[in-house]
Amino acid sequence: MQSRTKRTLWTLLTGLLIAALAFGLGWSKLLALEAVTITGTNQIILIENQLKAAESKLVIGQPLARINPRTEENTVTDLEWVASANLSRNWWTGRVRLHVTPRIPVAVYADVNDANGSPKYLAKNGVEFSSPQSFSNLAKISIGTKSKGERKEIAMFIANLSAEIVAGMTRLEIAGNKVILMETNFRKPSLTIIWGARNSVTDIEVKSVVLMGLLALPENKKITEIDLSIADSPIVK
Repeated sequence: MQSRTKRTLWTLLTGLLIAALAFGLGWSKLLALEAVTITGTNQIILIENQLKAAESKLVIGQPLARINPRTEENTVTDLEWVASANLSRNWWTGRVRLHVTPRIPVAVYADVNDANGSPKYLAKNGVEFSSPQSFSNLAKISIGTKSKGERKEIAMFIANLSAEIVAGMTRLEIAGNKVILMETNFRKPSLTIIWGARNSVTDIEVKSVVLMGLLALPENKKITEIDLSIADSPIVK
């Protein structure tokens, strides 16, 4: 009987302790948010406005336990120019750090803007986005129309190019019959590369290897055009 009473007492005390901890973490000001630091971008005000509009829990004095990192991160990545966000909490100091990673464009559409008239950029992974920042010295993409299908094709194409080829690209265009033309700075004044049409991921990989092999040949130092339409029969001019 005495043993049962002790167990009941311990169960009650444990329950009260858990309840007290839950209250302390979730409702009291004992472990409250003291400061928020946003890093990785200079667009602090835009991030703060995004959080405020979403009724973020990142409010000074808010209990740290009531802040859901995933929710806050998703709110920030809803901004199309943000590639990722990571939130960390320091339970001892009450400080929260929100690190934002912006998208970095490799090209800009020469003839496509968003609803506000801002230029549309293309990231290396093929994602289209607008940005509050301005970028210069980017390869220009010209597709002639605002076809979403053509933009998707270009995005897929660039996403599967090597970093070396992307870095050398100065202009990209979809010509007649959906043939992809690329201007590069691999040669001066410029080198035009004809990639052909309807390139699959495998086509792009194979043609990229052929391209780099041709560029490595000493006899091709003064060429101005490479036609990769047929990967195993490239034409050099």
